[in-house]
Amino acid sequence: MTSAPLDILIGYDDKLIYEGLASLLSSNSSYNVMCGVRNGEDLLKRIKIKEPKIIIIELRVPNKIVVEYLKNLHSEYPFIQLMLISSICNNGNISSVMESGISSFLLKNCNKEDLFNALAHLEDGKKYFCSTITQFLLKEYQTFKHSEDEFLTHREIEVLQKLVFGDSNKEIATHLKISESTVKTHRKNLMTKMGANNLISLVRYACRNNLIEFGLEPCCVGCPYKQ
Repeated sequence: MTSAPLDILIGYDDKLIYEGLASLLSSNSSYNVMCGVRNGEDLLKRIKIKEPKIIIIELRVPNKIVVEYLKNLHSEYPFIQLMLISSICNNGNISSVMESGISSFLLKNCNKEDLFNALAHLEDGKKYFCSTITQFLLKEYQTFKHSEDEFLTHREIEVLQKLVFGDSNKEIATHLKISESTVKTHRKNLMTKMGANNLISLVRYACRNNLIEFGLEPCCVGCPYKQ
């Protein structure tokens, strides 16, 4: 039994880009291009008439307004997969775009194989990013890890690990062979550097950055500290 074509809605800034995408996708019987509408309110109005499985959003360069728009779109329609096709991005806005809820990100200089690979991944419930975006992400991750290594001193990490496991200031001082007042200073510095105001915030930071080995990785799925 042949499955029904996948409904795709295209939101665009440039009509010529939309016409090219629509023509390309319409040549494949696996996809049904519902229509194309301008990004913004027109796109939101069209979704309320009939929800597509995938929305391809074409725009020039992502900015804060666009990211907020994508976040709201994903929040209101979490089961619609979002593919972003845009001009070249820089390290400064990649992270915010990735956190907006999109499932795929292609640049306008990608070829049609990238487009169909991305759609196939989305159909299987997987994410897909073109090679250039992936390289940006790897570079950003490496930069982040390097900055994190410099962000906390070795002693601060030791104190943080002890705090997460519930040790008191006195116990930490005894174990690390430092004064209790020094522990308090390290604790205060940790709070300041992380913008934390309680121990839970410190635990969340330690979990997110894999500073603690609990040996309970299967239990981490869905844990609020990991979110």
